[in-house]
Amino acid sequence: MSKTVHIKHICRVEGHGNLLVEMENEKPKKVEMQIIEGARFFEGFALGRKYDEAINIMSRICAICSASHQLSAVEALERSVGIEPSKQVNDFRIILDQGENLQSHILHVGMLALPDFLGYDGAIQMLPDFPTEVKLVLRMKRIANDLQALIGGREIHPVNIIPGGFGKYPTTSQLKVMKEKLVEFKKGTQIIADLYSKVKMPKFENKTEQVAVYDGKTYPFLKGDMKCLLSGKIITPEDYKNNFITEEVRPYSTAKFSTINEGTVYYVSPLARVNINHKFLSDDAKAILKQFKLKLPNHNPFNNNLARVIELMHGTDEAIELIDYYIDKPPKEDNKDFKIRAGTGSIATEAPRGLLNHSYDCDADGIIQRADIITPTAHNVNKIEDDVKKLGPLLAGKKDDEVELLLNMLVRSYDPCISCSAHAITIELKRK
Repeated sequence: MSKTVHIKHICRVEGHGNLLVEMENEKPKKVEMQIIEGARFFEGFALGRKYDEAINIMSRICAICSASHQLSAVEALERSVGIEPSKQVNDFRIILDQGENLQSHILHVGMLALPDFLGYDGAIQMLPDFPTEVKLVLRMKRIANDLQALIGGREIHPVNIIPGGFGKYPTTSQLKVMKEKLVEFKKGTQIIADLYSKVKMPKFENKTEQVAVYDGKTYPFLKGDMKCLLSGKIITPEDYKNNFITEEVRPYSTAKFSTINEGTVYYVSPLARVNINHKFLSDDAKAILKQFKLKLPNHNPFNNNLARVIELMHGTDEAIELIDYYIDKPPKEDNKDFKIRAGTGSIATEAPRGLLNHSYDCDADGIIQRADIITPTAHNVNKIEDDVKKLGPLLAGKKDDEVELLLNMLVRSYDPCISCSAHAITIELKRK
């Protein structure tokens, strides 16, 4: 006898997708992570455009990760046409990027994931019992948005990023006000950490390869090579396709499925970053890592939620440190003239959800001839399917609603950015 459970809407993820699970003897036998969004053609939009036009176009890939896509595009296109940004430019790009990480992470841990662990349908339902915590999360989201607006020109889809620099820099007084807000944000992060330290994550492990940006010196988001956790292999951004990532199309999904090293399942995530770069976390972020008693390397995808809290502290510390420096030494306008050349530029960066690849070819006039983008969710859909297939012991003996909740929580742990508009995933569960 077979049984089908069909959930038409799962909230608290971004975009449209289906998860089909066919079970036999309480074990998943067939799993399809069906991304049903229509093709969005951003790589096609870039073709024939000047390099500086594409920078703004690429931010529209995602409203939550607009800064990541714009920063990745500008970094890759600068490499393509031969522009070298200054240290000051790099520093302010890091501040902007951390603003995005902070707003994305606090949204996820406070509004999208936390209701699962506290037994609520959503954050609004939490409000009567946790009014202080919900209001704190909203305040922290506001602060992170303010940081993005200060550096990027507005809260989403930055308008202040230009090749080689910024349109304008914040004043010293603006930086001082922002620092005060970040100090407040940091205090809030510890409150969130204390709350999550009491949460019990589902016990599950799927030991597969993990990949994150790595430079051996910092906890990097914007520049570096790619490092594999298990093999220790390091790959340059230029070799991401030639010697590393393979994409395939499956008939049930508009997203490509990725493997590495000729068929190896892998994933990218905040947890992958913590696993690979934890030595370079700020001291207070390391303290939260210790508070969570998180054993590394860790292969439980549900612990992505804990990794996000750790990164909230690290990102705040990094932003405060850089802002302090430029309060003492105010930024100067440093945009320079440059000559355009033909070339290829590839970059590996970290969006809030994980590794992000952008690569472009430009001709001698700076016109884009080729564009290729691999988003974190495109990296991860294969791993999500693999996780579900191995969830059998956790699903055994559970009622349908309990199975559905666990599957929802697993998908949400990756914070999949399927699209940036609707919030609907359909789960179809078939029992035999």
